[in-house]
Amino acid sequence: MADESFPIEVEQRGNVVVWTIDREARMNSLSRATLKAFGKLAREAVSNDSVRAIVITGRGDKAFCAGADLKERQGMSENDIRVQVELYRSELGPIDRSPKPVVAALNGVAFGGGLELALVCDLRVAAAHVSVGLPETTLGIIPGAGGTQRVGRIVGEARAKEMILLGRRLTAKEALAWGLVNRLTPEGKNVVDDTVEWIEPIANGAPIA
Repeated sequence: MADESFPIEVEQRGNVVVWTIDREARMNSLSRATLKAFGKLAREAVSNDSVRAIVITGRGDKAFCAGADLKERQGMSENDIRVQVELYRSELGPIDRSPKPVVAALNGVAFGGGLELALVCDLRVAAAHVSVGLPETTLGIIPGAGGTQRVGRIVGEARAKEMILLGRRLTAKEALAWGLVNRLTPEGKNVVDDTVEWIEPIANGAPIA
């Protein structure tokens, strides 16, 4: 596991930077430090001329991001939780507004806040074994990072309601058919490698365009 004060590994591949959530033991869940790290990296990337595209992924092959770090949340007061929810807006907002394309490379499950993180990105690539969903209503909570708005814009209102109200989880193939992901990585190929190759037109294209 990476340094918990900054649990995101940064790797530059040509004009593409890869950010890997390095919390495999916690299913790459979103701790307060993880959210702050995303905000810092996204703000810095704007002025970094060597970066033309950003890929976000998780460590291992089980989870892209399983959402909020519920173990961390257990020790929070009600006010702490309000502050945490605000961090979703303030620290993931720079990713949403990034002038440089951001692509989620889904290496494993993306549930709740994990799927919301993927929805903040411009494009999504998924490994064949991936499962995605917004299970919050089955837990008596709500998606707090804009997932209810973003998923509707991508898959349409009827399917968004199906995902949210039923807490339905989609396989990678279903997510592709619904338009929730843009591409499935071929079996046996690393999803990050595949994503970086797929976005080569972005990495080597004209930035002003």
